[in-house]
Amino acid sequence: MIKSLKKEIKNYINKNQTLKEVDVQKNIEKILPQKIKPGIEKITIKEKIIIIKTKTPSWRQETEFFKKEIMKKIDKNFRNYRIEKITIL
Repeated sequence: MIKSLKKEIKNYINKNQTLKEVDVQKNIEKILPQKIKPGIEKITIKEKIIIIKTKTPSWRQETEFFKKEIMKKIDKNFRNYRIEKITIL
């Protein structure tokens, strides 16, 4: 019985929490507003907190304005993944 490689990889990623977080992290980078993408240096996920590292304090302030929009997009696009807080550094 031959199984689809794509399905097997998705199953493996869903079972492995670390890989699942990396997959979610990449998808979060895709849904960020275009205006703030140039100022974001790094995005990490710890537990249920997203940490966004910006390049300068001015980008941090700009990202703060989009915090609610980011949370709404995450809730909309990732129904099974709950984020409690976004920290901007």
